[in-house]
Amino acid sequence: MSKIRAAIIFGGVSNEYETSLLAAASIIDNIDTEEYETVCIGITRKGRWLYYPGTSQEILNDTWSENPDCTPVVISPDPNRNGIIKLENGEASFFKIDVIFPVLYGKNGEDGTIAGMLRITGIPYVGSDLMASAACMDKTYTRMVLGYNGFKTSNWRMMFRNELSLLDRKCSQYCEELEFPIIVKPANFGSSNSLNTANDMDTLRHAIKIALAQDEKVVVEEFVKGKEIEVAVIGYDTLTVSEPGEVVIKKDDFDFNSMFSRHEYIVPADIDPDVAVLLKETAEQVYRLMGCSGMARIDFYYNEAGDIVISQINPVPEISADSMFVKLMENEGYNFTELISLLLIQAIDDYDGKSSV
Repeated sequence: MSKIRAAIIFGGVSNEYETSLLAAASIIDNIDTEEYETVCIGITRKGRWLYYPGTSQEILNDTWSENPDCTPVVISPDPNRNGIIKLENGEASFFKIDVIFPVLYGKNGEDGTIAGMLRITGIPYVGSDLMASAACMDKTYTRMVLGYNGFKTSNWRMMFRNELSLLDRKCSQYCEELEFPIIVKPANFGSSNSLNTANDMDTLRHAIKIALAQDEKVVVEEFVKGKEIEVAVIGYDTLTVSEPGEVVIKKDDFDFNSMFSRHEYIVPADIDPDVAVLLKETAEQVYRLMGCSGMARIDFYYNEAGDIVISQINPVPEISADSMFVKLMENEGYNFTELISLLLIQAIDDYDGKSSV
């Protein structure tokens, strides 16, 4: 029996470029090579799409685009021609693809742009559709949808770039309505490089200026003190919801403004069993409410008052052997290789089921 040909799309014009490289290399190194033939499509920082035939190490080292065997490539938009078109020496050659695993984080990927493009190709792909991806990526839309439907989020406000002339007035308003410390982040950027914390009026003003230089609007929200809890969800109509895991930041290395503080994962989280059940139920409800499919990681705070506060929804969770998403699914009985296979097969089955209706 022939192998399933799976294309991995990585890189991208995004501040999350390095995260994508790690995910792609991790998938390549752990995919079941007996069942799958991998085809790698890399997108450079400047937006060039290249067929990449090299090793995972070159991807990790970010030297992949220098490989002399890289060739320009496009994905066929024709649903009757499910595959990629390689452009080499002035000639085009077609390469059939059975399923696509895009691991593009942040803008120009996780925000739904890649999902919208792949939707018209007729090729099954792992992940949510355009609308769900965009709504999860934009932190303001996420909070508005969740709040409207009765889910608790942080106390937050929103500010637009065209309101910069009102910065002092806005900051005064936020200081009155929110408690310090206040977290400021661009609405549509990945969190790893863009979060800043303010402890007074001056630092708040500065943090907002930094965030608005990166995006058209920002989220200004209160810091939520409590346990950081994450739940993995995979599937389409039928879902697998993991036990909650806890992210513990090392107290001697804590930095509000760094997502790279040393931390450890506790899987499953050391919390009351009834709370764990409620977290799982909430994760499933949020996943369905936001229209997620394929996979997602739902992040929560369990605060000191015993409230479950939704932090964010990651429609393309970080994927590596050491990532929380993989560790949560390993706790459910799926090793990394099995998890990759499950995500790919579910994407194919879901597409086949919908296309036959």
